[in-house]
Amino acid sequence: MPVGDVHKQLMQQVAEFRDREAFKSLFQHFAPRVKALMIKSGAASGEAEDIAQDVMMRVWLKSIQYSNAKGAVSTWVYTIARNVRIDRLRR
Repeated sequence: MPVGDVHKQLMQQVAEFRDREAFKSLFQHFAPRVKALMIKSGAASGEAEDIAQDVMMRVWLKSIQYSNAKGAVSTWVYTIARNVRIDRLRR
């Protein structure tokens, strides 16, 4: 099964059943990638870690808002990350 399909299944489990194991899998995959992306965009390591934590918390809280018809899970997660980064820069 392609990785994107696995992520969609995991998101569905999180959204519908608040499945902690599914979220753990998503967290383990995306948190380091979000952190690396934030470092690449100029954030300090500690700030990048905070952003990654914030992003993944939002993924958990807003999982019901994800729609696989609109795009891949990765696109949704990275869009959240971009928005969090922009919000922090504005402060």
